Amino acid sequence: MAITTKLMLRINKTLPSGEHPIMFRITENRNNYEVSTKVSSTKENWNKASQCVLDSHINHKSINALLNNIKVKSTFYFANVPDDRSPRVSEIKSLVEKLTGAVKTTPKLMLLEFFDSEVARLKSMERYGYAGVHIVTRSRLNKFMKEKDMNFEDIDVNFLRRFEDWLIKNNIAITTRSIDFRTFRTVWRNAMKEKICRENHYPFKDFSYSKYNAPKTKKRAISVEQINKIVELNLEDDKLINSRNYFLFSYYCRGLNFADLASLKWTNIRDGFINYVRAKTKEEFDFKLHPEALKILDYYRVLEGNSDAGYVFPILYKRHATVRSQRDRRLKILKRVNKDLKTMAGDAEIQKNLTTYVARHSYASALRIKGVSKEDIGKSLGHDSIKTTEIYLDEIGDPLFDDRINECI
Repeated sequence: MAITTKLMLRINKTLPSGEHPIMFRITENRNNYEVSTKVSSTKENWNKASQCVLDSHINHKSINALLNNIKVKSTFYFANVPDDRSPRVSEIKSLVEKLTGAVKTTPKLMLLEFFDSEVARLKSMERYGYAGVHIVTRSRLNKFMKEKDMNFEDIDVNFLRRFEDWLIKNNIAITTRSIDFRTFRTVWRNAMKEKICRENHYPFKDFSYSKYNAPKTKKRAISVEQINKIVELNLEDDKLINSRNYFLFSYYCRGLNFADLASLKWTNIRDGFINYVRAKTKEEFDFKLHPEALKILDYYRVLEGNSDAGYVFPILYKRHATVRSQRDRRLKILKRVNKDLKTMAGDAEIQKNLTTYVARHSYASALRIKGVSKEDIGKSLGHDSIKTTEIYLDEIGDPLFDDRINECI
C-alpha cells in the first residue's frame, strides 16, 4: 500500500508558548508515524489547506522555508526510490529529522533586550536625549521585573496594570508615568513592526491609557512684560550676560532649542536671516531675524574669547570635536544657564521656574495673545500637525479666552 505524507498541526498538544507543534505525518497501511519539525504555530496562524503558516506568524519566512524544503525533499525521495523496492518509513523519518536538525528560526528578542536595541539605534542617529528617555523607562521596568527579562508573549494587560501600581507605590509622578508608558508603547509598536512580537498581541489596547494622554503641566510661559524685565536687568557678570542672551535669542528666534542654539555657526547667519536644521526633527528653518536677535549677534561678533570653531556663541570650541564631547558640553552649559535664569527670575520678581524652555513657550504665548492663528504658530514652531500645536497651546493656556471671560463679569 502506498505511503502518504502531510504536514499537520498537533492541536491536542500545547507548548508553553501557547502554540502547537507542527508535525510531519507519514501514513502506511493505516498506520501513522509522526516526526517533529521542531517548529510550532497557533491555530489562527496555521493554513491547513496549504500546510504552511500565515504571514501573521512572527517567523513565517523561516518556518515556511523549512516546511517547503520538507515537502520538496520528500517528493524528490518518492520520485527516486528504486523500482525494485518500496519507499521506507524509516528513510523518510531520517530525511525529515536531518532537515529539521538544521532549522534556524529568527530568535525572539526579549523585552529589555529590545529596549537595548532601540537605545543603540537612537544613539546611532545621535538622538541621545530620546535614548536617555528609553534608558530611564527600561531601568524602571527592570526594577519592577526584579531584573528578570520577559518575552513579549508573556506580557499582558495585567502586567501593565501591575507596573502602573508599582510606579504609583514608588511615588512616580503622573507626568513621569506618562513618559514611561508612552515610551513603553512606542517600543512595543516598533517590536511589532520588526516582527519581534505578533501584531495581534497588543496589551495596550485593553489598558486604560486616557489619563496618560498629554497630561497637563504647569503653564511655563511668561508675559512680554516679564521678558522686558529680564532685558532691563543690570547685569555685570559675563556668565549671567551670556545666559540672558541665550534665553532672549531663543525667544526672538521662534523658541530656538538650546541644542540648536549651541550648534549655530556664523555660516548659518546671512543678510539678516538665519538658516539651520533642527537637530531633533531634521527640519530646515529659514527666517528673517528679529532686530533684538541681531543686536545679540552684534555683541558676539566682536567679543574676545569667542568660539575658535566658527560657532556664534561661546559654548562649543575646537576641542569639542566628537558628538559625545559636544553633547556633554551642551548639558554642562545648559545646567549653568538654567541656574543663572533662576537668579534672574528672582531679581526680576518673576514667580516662575525660569528655564531655557520657557523661552519657547513664551514665544508661542506672545503670538497667541496677538491673535496669530494656531496654524501659523504651529508652522513657526515646526510642528507636524495642528493637534501637536493644540496640545502645546493647551499647556500655555488661552489668555484671549481668559480676557473675554473677565470682560463679561
